[in-house]
Amino acid sequence: MKTNPKLKNTFFRISTLLILLAAIIYYFDATVAKYVMIAGVAGFAATTFTTPYPGKGLRGKRLFNIQVFAVLLMAVSSFLLFKNISGWVVTMLVAALLTLYATVAMSMAYRKEQKDDSNK
Repeated sequence: MKTNPKLKNTFFRISTLLILLAAIIYYFDATVAKYVMIAGVAGFAATTFTTPYPGKGLRGKRLFNIQVFAVLLMAVSSFLLFKNISGWVVTMLVAALLTLYATVAMSMAYRKEQKDDSNK
């Protein structure tokens, strides 16, 4: 099944905004923040799992696996948020940093891979 990339990108952006919104809402109403976080993480996970690394390089695939691990940490953060354990902030921060690193490095690896392929 082929999905519309524009729709997938919009869904991804909404999911990331929901995660950010949940972190902000948490300081005002923790109960609402829990459900907003679950919705955001579920959407983020769905778009991440359905958009694998498009290249063939080992480095890019490894970076994609790091991104998948970050999604799992986000799920752990949501669980900790539901259990009212304050450690959810730390796991979410680690997940955010891993996601940021993997996204930037993955795009650089893919560009390098494309450049190397065009030079052959």
